[in-house]
Amino acid sequence: MKLRVFLSSFAGCGALLIAGGHAQQDAPAEPAETDEAAVVQENARAATETDEGGQNVIEVNPDEMADQLNSQQQLQQTFTLERTIDGKVVQSEKRTVVYDRSTPYRETEAGQTTIEALKSAFDGELLTRTEAFEEAKLDFTVADANRDGMMTQSEFANLVESWRLSPTRNAAAPDKETARQRQYDAFLAEIDPDAANIQFDAYAAEKFKFMAGAAETVSRSDYIREYLLDFDSMDQDKDTLLKGDELLRFRALNRGETIEM
Repeated sequence: MKLRVFLSSFAGCGALLIAGGHAQQDAPAEPAETDEAAVVQENARAATETDEGGQNVIEVNPDEMADQLNSQQQLQQTFTLERTIDGKVVQSEKRTVVYDRSTPYRETEAGQTTIEALKSAFDGELLTRTEAFEEAKLDFTVADANRDGMMTQSEFANLVESWRLSPTRNAAAPDKETARQRQYDAFLAEIDPDAANIQFDAYAAEKFKFMAGAAETVSRSDYIREYLLDFDSMDQDKDTLLKGDELLRFRALNRGETIEM
């Protein structure tokens, strides 16, 4: 599966900074917003003057007024995302990213820009069987820390933990009820992380025992086979694609979890 992204439209302007009564524009601005800046400047100037009687002087900080104006400004970009399978476009969708002053324009702490996060989220909404096969091969390579060709329970637990930190390995909630449940689970994990980690480890241990049987390790071929068996069991319509409920259940099954839906 391939993902292509096209910039469809761009609107808005950069923040206007007012210092010492002068406006400086950091990015191209729409004419209407230039007028707003002029109004702010005029109000700031007028507010520092005296009234006709020379009394009751009202002072207004131009910086505070500029902050208020800045907080109302946004940048907006619309992208067309295309999903291609075997050279054929199977999905085309437009999505809009709205930036405000708190939105990271550059890479975040997770190493992704806002646009990269958008692409990653879109790409993670669908999984083909071929991609699942490639995932399984990569998973085993990452997990097999000592490169002995076998995966231990500890190595699998570390692999599962890395999935929780990766947005591409956490399927989007297909409905509001599931989304609310996720928020609740995240809240519980935040207030009691130790208990949450114990539960996560228990899920991973149970999953590993299911894959390994009576053995203490899992071979590369066995892991890949079990991974694809999970895929096939979740592919209810047998179209070799997982999305929505199917993908959500598959990701949970990989970790040894169950989801009631």
